[in-house]
Formats: sequence, C-alpha cells, structure tokens
Amino acid sequence: MKDINKLYPALNKTLKSPKGILLTLTLTSLLSSGLGGVGNNSAAASSVEQTSSVKQISSVEQISDVEQTSTVEQTSTVEQRQVNGKQTIRISQKTTQISNVLPRRIANAILRNASKRSGVPIRELQITQATAKTFSNPCIFKFGEVCTREFNPIKGWEVVVRVQDDSWTYHVNESGSQIVLDPKVGTSQPTALPKEIENTILRDASKRSRIPAADLKITKVTPKTFGNSCEFKFGEVCTKEYKPIKGWEVVVQVGRQSWTYHVNESGSELVLDPKISGTLKN
Repeated sequence: MKDINKLYPALNKTLKSPKGILLTLTLTSLLSSGLGGVGNNSAAASSVEQTSSVKQISSVEQISDVEQTSTVEQTSTVEQRQVNGKQTIRISQKTTQISNVLPRRIANAILRNASKRSGVPIRELQITQATAKTFSNPCIFKFGEVCTREFNPIKGWEVVVRVQDDSWTYHVNESGSQIVLDPKVGTSQPTALPKEIENTILRDASKRSRIPAADLKITKVTPKTFGNSCEFKFGEVCTKEYKPIKGWEVVVQVGRQSWTYHVNESGSELVLDPKISGTLKN
C-alpha cells in the first residue's frame, strides 16, 4: 500500500507531461474502442438470437402447412375456404359414405325375401352390389317398363343378390318398408299354396256354389306375376301401366265346372273370373 502511495507523485508528474497527455489519449481511445466493440458484439448477438427465433417460428408454420396438406390428400372431399381471412376446412366424405351404405337391417330383409322366394338358405345367399339411387317415381321404382314422366322421387337402393347361379335385382326404399324384386327374375316360387290361402279360396267357392268345401278340389296352381291390377282382376282391355302383382292363378273343380281365381301373395286379394256366374246350373 505504501509503495502505491509513493507512485502517485511520479504518476501525477508523468500525466502532466506531454508524453503523459499522449498516453492518456491513447488509453482513452483504446477503452473507447474496446467498449464500442463489446456493444457491437452484444447487438450482433441480439440480432442472431432474433433471427434464430424467427426461423423457428417459420419452421413451425411450415410443419403445420404440411400436416394440413396431408389431410387434404388423404380426404378426397375436403373443401378449403377463406372466410374473413381465415382458412376453414369442411370434410364431407364421411357423410357421403354413410348415406351410401345399405343398412344391415334392410340387407337382412332382402336376404330373407330372396331365401323365401328361392328356397335357398340365407347363409348361401350374398349381396354382391348395393347402389344408392333416387327413383324418379313409383312406376320406375317397381321396374315399370312404360312409365309417365311424373317426378315423385323415391330414395333408396338398387341391390343385387347372388342366388346360386343367378343374380336377382331388388329396389328398396330408404326406410326398407318397400322391397321390390325385378319381375323378370324367374323365381322358383313354390307351386303349393299356403294352407291358409287354399282354405280361403275353397270357402269362397263353397259360398258362391253352395257346395260344401269338402266336396271341392283345387286342381291347378300356377305362380304368376300380373302386370297390373287390371290384369289381376281379369280385365280384357287394360293399359300398359306396369305395377306388378305377384301371386297365383288357381283353378278349382266345382261340380262339373272349373273356376279360375287370381290371388295375391299375401292372400289379402282374391278375385274370381267374372265370366263364371258364381252359381251352378241344374
């Protein structure tokens, strides 16, 4: 400490000399340069950090853009819109797929129908195609060949069922309440009438002929598709309107006569050929 105090007078004397003034200016310049360099380095470092930060944000945005593009590529029905400067994405593919899928309960109902008509077990049947369709009117829905241009749409499906070596085409509405088989399909409908329908026909013939049902006999049963209700009711002059009715043509032996009936599949409609008087001649 004492040595330092002894140096102060000498140092003070040096600084006051011309050489001392030069040394002072040199030190000041060096210090000034050094501090300025440090300040510049700090500024440069700050600039580098900001640039790095900007790049990082840009990278994040780029990754986001790539992910959106990937989603668009994977979904063929993605719609992109600009609303108030903001991008919105609407996906409609899922809705479309659901509307095109045939509900399982309707598929089962169609298979049951095909099994009943063909006599083939359901497990051996297969739905090979189901196409969502809008039929322009009930006539077209029912496979009409000559239909008006009336627009009364029915939404549903056209369904193809593999029945052994054949393909059967069905039309079914959206709710599954109407299932129609193409009447051109040659179904192997059993010739044997359901017992309930057989009894209904015999009771009707007995009532008309006044002969006991036990004395009547069904001699012929022919599965038939009537083109429309006019043909079903033995009309001689009918329009070409095609509204098929599936059922049977049944011949009953009544005494010495043969009476012909038309009956639908459910047995709810029974029509006797009007050429028959309904009573036996003595």
